[in-house]
Amino acid sequence: MNYFIGVVFPVLLQVLVVFVIVETNQGNGSWAGLGAFLIGIFAIPATAIVNGLYVWKNPQVGIIQIIGKSFTIAMIVPVLVVFTLFL
Repeated sequence: MNYFIGVVFPVLLQVLVVFVIVETNQGNGSWAGLGAFLIGIFAIPATAIVNGLYVWKNPQVGIIQIIGKSFTIAMIVPVLVVFTLFL
C-alpha cells in the first residue's frame, strides 16, 4: 500500500498534468506542449525512482509522511510544466 500511495499516485498526477498541457497545446503553434512532453519524459520516471527508493529505504515511516514527501517531490514536474506555458 505504501508503494501505491508513495509512487503510483504521484506518477499519475504528473502524467495527468503533462497530458493536459500537451493536449491543450496541439496545433496552435506553441512549443509549450513539446516542452512539457520533454520534461515529462525524463522527470516522471526519475521522480518515480526517487519516491520508490524513499519508500523502500524507510519501511517504518507512516503513511502521512510518505504522502507528504512523495507529493512534495512529485509537484516539481507540474510546476516546471506549467512554467513552460509562460515561456
